[in-house]
Amino acid sequence: MSKPKANGKGLITLKGVKKVFYTEEVETHALADVHLNIKEGEYVAIAGPSGCGKTTLLSILGLLDTPTGGEYLLDDQPVANLTASQRARIRNQHIGFIFQAFNLIGDLTVYENVELPLTYRGMPGGERKRRVEEALEKVGMAHRVKHYPSQLSGGQQQRVAVARAIVGQPLILLADEPTGNLDSKNGE
Repeated sequence: MSKPKANGKGLITLKGVKKVFYTEEVETHALADVHLNIKEGEYVAIAGPSGCGKTTLLSILGLLDTPTGGEYLLDDQPVANLTASQRARIRNQHIGFIFQAFNLIGDLTVYENVELPLTYRGMPGGERKRRVEEALEKVGMAHRVKHYPSQLSGGQQQRVAVARAIVGQPLILLADEPTGNLDSKNGE
């Protein structure tokens, strides 16, 4: 995926997307006939009651899961036939995630957790350092670079997760209840 074209078409387009989870006993329809068009620069909030498929939709948008029906276009390109490696590359280069459960790596420091996506990109050390420091400063966690996730409050862990999501300057930022563990000041 290259830099999106300013052609007025969608950066993210869903056409009739559905997701069904199958078990031996039950068939659960998490998404049914979802149509969505998001252009570059737009902010979109997905709201609904618990269990309505919001996290499933974000997982599909972020290429962590695949729909069982319909079509997903990312920058006007279908994603259905991408290999796992191609999906991982797109996630690393273009998509930032803020997960509800933080997903920080316990054995890594705050600095290392935020740096990790840039390391996978092969970014030079000096540029990584600058970006990590900038991202941690933005979320007010620059003073905690040597701490481990277990040494942080839930709100602090969430701010580190936000820093990790924005450090790569992604085209797409997906956030699953990103302010749930933050006080009102930091939620802004």
